[in-house]
Amino acid sequence: MRRFNIHLNALRAFEAAARLSSFSEAAKELHVSHSTISHHIKGLEESLGRKLFLRQNRRVILAKEAESLLRLLKHSFNDISSELEALKQGDEKSALRVTVTPSFANKWLIRNLRSFRETHPDIEVQIHPSLELSDFSREKLDVGIRNGLGDWSGLKSELLMSVHMTPLCAPSLFNGLKGSMSLDKLKQFTLIHADVSDGTGLRSEWHEWLLAIGADEIDSSHGLSFEDPSMALQAAIDGLGIAMGYVELAADDLATGRLVQPFDMEVQHPWSYYMVIPEDNIGDRQTQLFCDWLRQQQLASR
Repeated sequence: MRRFNIHLNALRAFEAAARLSSFSEAAKELHVSHSTISHHIKGLEESLGRKLFLRQNRRVILAKEAESLLRLLKHSFNDISSELEALKQGDEKSALRVTVTPSFANKWLIRNLRSFRETHPDIEVQIHPSLELSDFSREKLDVGIRNGLGDWSGLKSELLMSVHMTPLCAPSLFNGLKGSMSLDKLKQFTLIHADVSDGTGLRSEWHEWLLAIGADEIDSSHGLSFEDPSMALQAAIDGLGIAMGYVELAADDLATGRLVQPFDMEVQHPWSYYMVIPEDNIGDRQTQLFCDWLRQQQLASR
């Protein structure tokens, strides 16, 4: 089969420019000048006899006919990179890098991780907790667990678990039976918030819960606020007030009695937890084994 006479640098320039939708960003990534990227793209277009990009002011948009070429090159360059990394490391196996929110890591993943290690002792797992949306390509991440609506560009997402909200507190604040606190008693306690409402369309999780049970006239704007749900739960465990907690994350604390449920009304959060895999990593053995394990653990915990 005849090999097409195209320089590798031109393909690298095309792949970077198409992936980043910018000649300038491609130049930065490849450590070359903007004119070098333009020269490579122009030469590639002339060789193929067609335009690969549509120019709009300072933006470049990939032509539809070139989308399949981008997909092929992304997979090919990733395969080449993985093979080179494997050769560099010799027999040393690469770790499975997992990005996850700190709250999910602290309250669910870590306490369940023993079974994965026992089943797959050959797979080294590296947990990367972060409240930010990680760049899978730049940070070389294999799989993630994100809280949201499941629509992240460039990632395949699969629902892992829904999230249900309900007030939670320490037994020292409330020693009654589950669901036996009256709503008018809420004003006597400090309300603990997790600041996760940005982008959800909610005023706050406390307000959403009160609205769902028909008690939105209660002022829930005061109290303590934390950036992460697990910090809010810990504040509740320490007796600082009543937290709007996630039932799924607090399951262990409820089972051991560190937290109690003063109300029996649980409201589904508009966000859920999703497994996410970069499109370039679909089919990776370690990633698939980890995702299979996540599904099994979630089914067992229901």
